Amino acid sequence: MRKSIPLVLVFIMLASFGFGQSAGGGLSFFFPESILDGSGSISKEAGLSTSLGIGDRFSIPVGFTYIKASGFSGYKDIDDDGKLNQLDENIWYVADTFIPYARLKGHISFGSIFIEGFGGIAGAWIVAPQAFDGTIGRYYGEKDGGTFYVFNKLDTDISFGWGYQAGAAFGLQIDAIGISIEGIYTDLKAKTEISSSDGWFYDGALTPVSDFSAVFTSRLRGVSIGINGSYSF
Repeated sequence: MRKSIPLVLVFIMLASFGFGQSAGGGLSFFFPESILDGSGSISKEAGLSTSLGIGDRFSIPVGFTYIKASGFSGYKDIDDDGKLNQLDENIWYVADTFIPYARLKGHISFGSIFIEGFGGIAGAWIVAPQAFDGTIGRYYGEKDGGTFYVFNKLDTDISFGWGYQAGAAFGLQIDAIGISIEGIYTDLKAKTEISSSDGWFYDGALTPVSDFSAVFTSRLRGVSIGINGSYSF
């Protein structure tokens, strides 16, 4: 199932470009929420999109962005209602992430100047998490009743999750070309599984680790600010 998801996303993108009334792309900087806790850092983000118009004021943009996100945080479920509790505010990691999305966008023009507001669903295809050994590993390696783990290596599965995005844009339209400055808020979650067969478990004596595993929720929240260009067919 997971292997088929990227193929479905590619199909949707190709179909949307085939029937879209405009297409574009942009560059932005992503500011993760974790930076407020002194962890994570600003990341560059790039994307492509196409849009199908519904009248003069509404459209349905479909596209994806790529980001080497430096600010994923780990959470655990603690309540029956699914409330999330952060593992540790100092725990964060970096991951190459593709974010496909589908939005509803409103557009208002004032001559050649326009403003837009949009929101919709987004996916999180986390393909290359990094720094687990140093960040997540420290959490699971802490003492717990006199026992603790020491990992030489932690492995993680590719994970896929969902979330939402909302934002606004201010721009200039010159014939078929539009240029805008955008701000987008992103909130994405994905179940992530880690495992290790390379390390040690200590409870008074050292025992080789052979089957350690744990599951937590990866969450990426933050704001993107950047410039976007589009061309209307």
